[in-house]
Amino acid sequence: MDEKEHESRKKAIFDSMSKRGQERILRIGYENWDPFQEPKDPRERIFGSASLQANEILRRFYQSRSDREESAAVHKELFDLCRGLIQGESRAGMILQFCEWYLKTIAQR
Repeated sequence: MDEKEHESRKKAIFDSMSKRGQERILRIGYENWDPFQEPKDPRERIFGSASLQANEILRRFYQSRSDREESAAVHKELFDLCRGLIQGESRAGMILQFCEWYLKTIAQR
């Protein structure tokens, strides 16, 4: 597909969207929007190398505590945090920095 055809298809898709959908695209920037990109594979979240590492780390964490695994909700939060740290996500790093700060300043009172 050449550049001209790509742009005309992109415009046709945009024009056929609802007003709300168009507003969402305009927020991220029409030029940044690619309606033809491949969707992310949801299996990557479960079976990717970072996810496998996170599961192993959590398994070792639970073993070190010598009690049963936490609830599914807590496990999911820990899994997401651990995976984020492995992948270098800023959100996960900020949570870790907050926990360290909390232990140093607030918990010592």
